[in-house]
Amino acid sequence: MNDRFINEVTCGDSEQLIQDLDDNSIDLLITSPPYNVDLGYNKKHKNPYDLYQDNKEHGDYIAWLKRIFGNVKSKMVSGGRVCINIGDGKNGSVPTHSDIIQFMTHDLNYLLMTTIIWEKNQIGNRTSWGSFQSPSCPSFPSPFEYILVFAKDTKKKVGDKDNITVGKDEFIKNSLGMWTFAPETRQKKMGLNAMFPVELPKRLIQMLSYKDDVVFDPFSGLGTTCVTAKYLGRQYIGFELSVDYCKRSRTRIKNGDKRLV
Repeated sequence: MNDRFINEVTCGDSEQLIQDLDDNSIDLLITSPPYNVDLGYNKKHKNPYDLYQDNKEHGDYIAWLKRIFGNVKSKMVSGGRVCINIGDGKNGSVPTHSDIIQFMTHDLNYLLMTTIIWEKNQIGNRTSWGSFQSPSCPSFPSPFEYILVFAKDTKKKVGDKDNITVGKDEFIKNSLGMWTFAPETRQKKMGLNAMFPVELPKRLIQMLSYKDDVVFDPFSGLGTTCVTAKYLGRQYIGFELSVDYCKRSRTRIKNGDKRLV
């Protein structure tokens, strides 16, 4: 039952925990699944996830995501939205976002509402060019990611107009399909190199949900979706595999995030 999960970050395997959620109980899902880019063991030697090994075969990875979002569909209310932040692999040559759109719309029958381009405004000194100054095999790193927005059954979500919390200027700005803001700047300090900033769930929650709606993140990490949902007057549910991340996210949610003030 959702009473077990509401306004909590629960530690465990989301593929199993999703089955225990009430049907027709989730208004908005916001998540960034593990990107399957061998984090921590690639040539950049970034910190790996605590437990999850993100080096599946691409087909296995897509099949796993399909099971997750297939299982969660019955848990969404009619008109509920699913927002997936994802980047493509290998400088765009592995079209992960396209594969997700295909199985979400064709196999799981979600409705595609929009594809938002998140311009991360982050282009550092490049060290990898492929075939430098040659058409032989140049590299095209992507300074952006995707935010894929789907709906269950209908694109229209019913709610009380008194529970709308998005302002006029905010709505106008965020209704454009390209968002520009920096990625999380405290990843090293917080100990997770795969975080989105609070700005991402903040915009999605304001644009796509009403006050008191239930916001769910099945890959909660350090609780960015949950802490933002709480600040904006929503209920939240987070699932996270790592015991360490669960403990730290609970502390973060209790204390709040000063960037939301």
